[in-house]
Amino acid sequence: MPEVGQLIKSRREAAGLSQKKLGNACGLSDSEIMKIEKGIRKKPNWENLCKIAQALEFHPFELLLAAGYISENDIHSSTQFRGLEKLSDKDMEYLQLLIDFIISRKSIDGISEGGL
Repeated sequence: MPEVGQLIKSRREAAGLSQKKLGNACGLSDSEIMKIEKGIRKKPNWENLCKIAQALEFHPFELLLAAGYISENDIHSSTQFRGLEKLSDKDMEYLQLLIDFIISRKSIDGISEGGL
């Protein structure tokens, strides 16, 4: 996993944001963003990392993992879905219905872990 500062910088640049724009989007100063990206801030605050991830529209686990706050063993596969934050409440209801349907089909049909 790339160092947390490098990861933030690459995501920020891919999003076409300056350090100032990213700072504004997540409520941090551009100098704080610069310190994190350059590795001056050796152990960035985990709450700030979550704000940065949210502003850049990706899961905070990636930054928390890169910063050493969590390990791969701490991440359950169900938390690795991307883009859920972009779904509306209605979309989430439909997604839950789909999940419930798949689970019910497995128990009814006696389908193994491999899928439908």
